[in-house]
Amino acid sequence: MRYHISVAGSVVLAPGIHDLTVCEATLTHRYPADMEVIKRHHMPALRRPIAIIAFGGWNDACDVASTSADFVVDAHSDPDVFAEFEPDAIYDFQQHRPSITIDDGVARKLRWPTIRFTALNRPADAHDLIVVSGPEPNFHWKTVARSIAELLADAGVEQVILAGAYVGAVSHRETVHLSGVGSDTVSVIRSGLDSADYEGPTGMVGVVQGACAESGIRSLSIWAPTPPYLGGNPYPKAVLAIIEKISDMTNLHIDTSELIAVDAEYTQKVDDALEDAGSDISEFLEELNSYNEPFLGTLVDKHRDNDESPTPNLDPERADALVDEIVRFLEGNG
Repeated sequence: MRYHISVAGSVVLAPGIHDLTVCEATLTHRYPADMEVIKRHHMPALRRPIAIIAFGGWNDACDVASTSADFVVDAHSDPDVFAEFEPDAIYDFQQHRPSITIDDGVARKLRWPTIRFTALNRPADAHDLIVVSGPEPNFHWKTVARSIAELLADAGVEQVILAGAYVGAVSHRETVHLSGVGSDTVSVIRSGLDSADYEGPTGMVGVVQGACAESGIRSLSIWAPTPPYLGGNPYPKAVLAIIEKISDMTNLHIDTSELIAVDAEYTQKVDDALEDAGSDISEFLEELNSYNEPFLGTLVDKHRDNDESPTPNLDPERADALVDEIVRFLEGNG
C-alpha cells in the first residue's frame, strides 16, 4: 500500500514514486491494485429485489439508520450474506477496530468491520430484499459507492432506499416527521415525505445515492430527526418511523409489534423520569416543539466519533439513566 504526501514548497516521496505535482497539503491513500474491492461469495436468485442501505457513523444519529437495517435483517430467519467489502483498504482500524471473542482463554472468533450485502427472500411479497449495511468507510468513497451500485445493478435492483438520521430541533414526545431526498422529484412526491433543502457536507449516504444515479438506479434517502439531548442513546421512535415508511413504500409486510411496544415503554419511562427532573427541562422541551422546520438541524451526529460501539440495545430500562444526560445537556456539559 502506497502513500504520498505533497506539501507546498517541498515534496516527500514514498518509495517507488518518482514524480509528484506540488500542490496544497494532501494525503492520498491508494487502493492496492491487486486487491479485490468486494468479495462475492455467490449471487443469490432474487425476485425484483429492493435494496435498503444504511451506514453507521456520520449520518446515523442515535444509530437510527443502522438499527433500522439490523431490524429488517433480524426479522428474517434465513439471512444470506452473499458479498462483503475487503476491509483493509477502506477502514482505519484505529477508528474501526476488529473485535475478538475469547472463550476459556482461547481466541474463538475475529470479526472485522466491513460493509455486508445480505439477501432476504420474501416469498409472500412481490419483491425480495438486499440489505447493505456497515460502518461508513474511511477511504475510497468513490470506489466503494460505485462498487455498491455495480453489484446492485448486477443483482437486478431497480430501487434503492437509504436510511439516515440527523440531530434536529425535536423532542422525544412528538411524532417523527421524516424527510426525503430522491434521485428525482417524482420519487420524493410518490414517497409522501417532506422534501428537504440542504447544502453542505454529506456522508456516504449522499455519495452512494450519486453513484446509483450514475448507474440508472432510482433511489430515495429517508431522513429522521433525533432529539439533541439523546447523544448516543437509542431512539426507537425514529427506527419505528423509518421501518413503517419502508413498509408503506414497498408494500413489504414487516412485523413491528415488538418495536411499537419498546417505543411506548421507552417514551413512558422517559416522561415519568422527566416529570420529577425540574421545570427547566419541561420548558426546554416545549420550546423545541415550537419549531416547524421539517429538516432543521445538521446531517451529523456530533456526539459520536466512530462506530466501535455496537448498535445500541433498545432497552426501556435505560430511560432513567438518560435523564441524567438530558440534565447535563441543558447545563452545557453534554
